[in-house]
Amino acid sequence: MTRGGARWDERRLLALEVDAIHGLAPYQDAPRAVPKDPSVLAVWAWSPRARLLALAPGIALPGSLDGMAQEYVPGRPPDALRSLVASLGDRAVSVGGGPSFVLPGPLAAPDPAPLPVVVSTAGGRRAARRLARPGTWQPGEWHELVDGRMGPWAMAVHGREPVSICFTPASNGTGAEAGVWTRPDFRGKRLAPAVVAAWSRREHRDVLFYSTTADNHASRSVARVLGLTPLGWIWTARRRTS
Repeated sequence: MTRGGARWDERRLLALEVDAIHGLAPYQDAPRAVPKDPSVLAVWAWSPRARLLALAPGIALPGSLDGMAQEYVPGRPPDALRSLVASLGDRAVSVGGGPSFVLPGPLAAPDPAPLPVVVSTAGGRRAARRLARPGTWQPGEWHELVDGRMGPWAMAVHGREPVSICFTPASNGTGAEAGVWTRPDFRGKRLAPAVVAAWSRREHRDVLFYSTTADNHASRSVARVLGLTPLGWIWTARRRTS
């Protein structure tokens, strides 16, 4: 489930991914962890054989319910998290979640590639600087991406326009999360699997993760096409900002 043939237990993998996305302090061995992201009230990550609960300072599960013994049910928030949200007030808290996957290693490129794919080598970065910036990317973040300051990337290009990108939006020293953007008019053309595969050959951290939301069926199909290894589900509770 990781590079070099090493196998990590499910709880360690869940902790690595949650730490990459939200930051945890500490996360290695504690049964409860604390998310560093101040907007996050609670994170529940679980799999068939592991559980990880992270709670913001001052947040506690109601009563004696800890949910650690509950049977894993993909697609359904665990009872402990549902009770916590109810205790905080449903209207004040939003809960979202979705499946998580582990890349089994560097992935082979789809054959044939639907469009040319540029990757973040020195030559690729020079080529990307000549491409048109997608309108959904702000100038500053686009320059950071192209220059490699956000980590490795891979882009499918149509003419002078990037139409699908895989990059590293979240990481720690050991794991990296795949982030995928595809222009709406180019969705459904199998570009996302091509750029994720190319990204996996550029991102050299020990464990590569891919996660999505429950209702993003297109993103979930990318995981199926690439044969990614299912890990579990990650649920996040945040206080609403408006």
